[in-house]
Amino acid sequence: MKTFLIALLFLSSFSVWSQVKTEVSGNLEAQARHSWNGEAAKTDLAQNWDQEDFYMLYGNLNGKMQFKESRLEANVFGRHAQSDLYRERGAPYPPFYAQQMYTFPNKLVAREVFNLSQEHQGDNYKNQYILNKLYYEWDYEEHRFMAGRIYINYGLGEIFNPINPFNQPTGLTTIQQVAQGNDGFNFTFYKNDKHTIDFYILGDKSINGYDGQIQKTIWAHGEYQYSNDLQFDYVIGEDQNRDKLGGQVRYNFAEAMVFMQTLYQTAYTDRSNSHNLWDAMLGYDQQITNKWHIRTEGGYQKKNRFANPTTINDRFLPSEYFIAIANQYDIHPLVKVGATIVNDIKSGFTYLISRNTFNIGQSSEAEIFAYIPAAKGSHIENPAQKLVTTDVGMALRTFF
Repeated sequence: MKTFLIALLFLSSFSVWSQVKTEVSGNLEAQARHSWNGEAAKTDLAQNWDQEDFYMLYGNLNGKMQFKESRLEANVFGRHAQSDLYRERGAPYPPFYAQQMYTFPNKLVAREVFNLSQEHQGDNYKNQYILNKLYYEWDYEEHRFMAGRIYINYGLGEIFNPINPFNQPTGLTTIQQVAQGNDGFNFTFYKNDKHTIDFYILGDKSINGYDGQIQKTIWAHGEYQYSNDLQFDYVIGEDQNRDKLGGQVRYNFAEAMVFMQTLYQTAYTDRSNSHNLWDAMLGYDQQITNKWHIRTEGGYQKKNRFANPTTINDRFLPSEYFIAIANQYDIHPLVKVGATIVNDIKSGFTYLISRNTFNIGQSSEAEIFAYIPAAKGSHIENPAQKLVTTDVGMALRTFF
């Protein structure tokens, strides 16, 4: 009888687990670059280095388990960066800021409650291991519920995406396979075939240090598909002690798309040393031929007078006004080239980016890149632009 019961339990367990679908995927990338520092950074911001080499190895390991209407998903992000720019400098000298641009975004959890990361910095290196996604999802009838550390992906901006403060765009960085996690809950309501609303309740302990205090985020994002060509998005809520309201409009043409975003933020709700902020952007995306793709984004971010003007914050490039034009051309099924120019309309700062990508085998690529501040412009309005370096390098990446 005991043997029969054990066999019955084993068979029933096997029957249950046979319905579970599992999937494992990931990527691994190695980068090396040589950087030249600007003279203004040396003299004005105490960044007294001339040329440096920077090496980075990073990757993701993602796992999924799906059972009927529910799913469990997790992702581990690891990064090893090595350069003399990590060396400690005693007071009153500030740290070297260039390595923050090379590893942008530096904060892999945008709204953090649980400390699920490990970092270690030595004389010339920094290691990071971060569980930046871990959530449970349950789909039922016309709704969806998610709890844990989740990715929040919406908004069409690849260079500037103001309506989504929970996942920084990486369109100008060398890091491609990275996303920021957010601790909290997501409730999705499918009102009908045209209208979907996401409600988010997120926490954050990192604003005032990791002392147990949680700065709440209560956020709603909606999508309304007015027609096959026209879609409206809206966002509203409280985030990082500011009330925020914004939206996005997208219109599709036969081979092109135009979109616009705006976001208004009130002053801090809990203190007086702040002011309201405005973000706005306009974008255009077109597949000109079957080989040539072009994207244009222009934006405005009202300057925060209370932020440190000499550091890199949530934007890859420190600019108040900007316009960017990105081109990608497939010169061969295995070779594509890209060229991007970014200009700060107010200061005159101009940034050139070149990427050449080669398919070197199944699920593997090699890339040669160059980042060049072609025109420094006036630094009076935005001193942090002095920190932008000239870089050339290469990357090897593989997906599995």
